[in-house]
Amino acid sequence: MTPIDLNNWPRAQHFELFKNFTQPYFNVCIQLDVQQLYQYCKSHQHSFFQSYIFLALRACHQYQPMQLRIVDDKPIQLQSTRASVVELAADDTFRFSYFNAYDDFSTFAKHAHQVSESTKQQSLFSAAFAKTEGQADLIHISVLPWLDFTSFSHAHHQGTSLGIPKLVFGKYNTETGKIPLSIDVHHALMDGLHVARFVDCYTESIKAYCKK
Repeated sequence: MTPIDLNNWPRAQHFELFKNFTQPYFNVCIQLDVQQLYQYCKSHQHSFFQSYIFLALRACHQYQPMQLRIVDDKPIQLQSTRASVVELAADDTFRFSYFNAYDDFSTFAKHAHQVSESTKQQSLFSAAFAKTEGQADLIHISVLPWLDFTSFSHAHHQGTSLGIPKLVFGKYNTETGKIPLSIDVHHALMDGLHVARFVDCYTESIKAYCKK
């Protein structure tokens, strides 16, 4: 973690404005064009789910505002992040799988498969949950593959926010080649412009991945 120098940070006043809001997050829902990625995964026998999670983590590492957090009421810059991904267990209840970022997909896919299989065999309040939840270096990711949604809202409490971004992926539309993506970010750390630039970064990551 690298502390942000508030004396030289252009967002210092914006940070002060929004950091203590009761609900400081804002949400943007988009239709993300992933047809190229979907076709690439089919032809290369890659998991579509694992691929868009892998690329979401890559885009978060490439676009630094997605790695800004609030720790001890101060802004900090992370150097790396992990994904806390909601997955469905056999009893139709969810678990949290914690995926690390990797440079190549094959390593990530093997890691994600092992984590997923282990996670689904444990209770929600597992040892991994106790060790990991509440840490700042996460990206919260949910998946609703049954719904082609156009808006989304999260459950939240009145506790201290770390400013963790929240991504929700919906149902892939085979006719349009698009998937709904909900993006929640803390307004003390990011504005709409930053969300748009992250989406651009994610899109470019997809294009680069599919050219290999």
